[in-house]
Amino acid sequence: MSDSISLEDLIIQMMPFASELVEWCKTHPEFQSALKPIYAGKFVSLGAIVTSYSPNFPKDEVIGIYVYDYSRKNPLFKQDFIVNKDKVYKEFVLYTRVQDGKSSKYVKDINEFYTTYGNGGYYINSHHLSLEQLPVELQERGQQAIKLANKLKGGFFIKPDQAHIDKVHGELILAKKGEWWVKKKLGG
Repeated sequence: MSDSISLEDLIIQMMPFASELVEWCKTHPEFQSALKPIYAGKFVSLGAIVTSYSPNFPKDEVIGIYVYDYSRKNPLFKQDFIVNKDKVYKEFVLYTRVQDGKSSKYVKDINEFYTTYGNGGYYINSHHLSLEQLPVELQERGQQAIKLANKLKGGFFIKPDQAHIDKVHGELILAKKGEWWVKKKLGG
């Protein structure tokens, strides 16, 4: 059996991230701790990413990650952005809502994203979304996230024990050796 890992590390490994981004999270704890999907007691990940390119920085890959924020009085979908600098999988910057003074070289406020990558009207109204505003291809996942969140709200999120986390991790390792990752181009 593999070494024990944390629930947060398991969640990162379950995201459809490139292996380089998973490794980046391991070596940049401030980056990983700012990712919404690791907070299962507040957010349900849609388990999907959408990549795009801003005309302002066409060499940078923009990775949109979606979660359903069920901790709010009025739940909604949120999208944060990870920028793969020059699309070389060596440097990543996360743009999310940060508290005052919490920005770093690799974690920046979402408003900075809109100022740089969104300059010219790109990515308008893409941070807080309703189910209907999600890309059509993600709306079914959005509906599933809402159903799961409703179950979690009713019984409150209970962190699984370490034995269960280790079991799921072992199954994930086996699954990744097969045809686990499926890529689907949105809109085409």
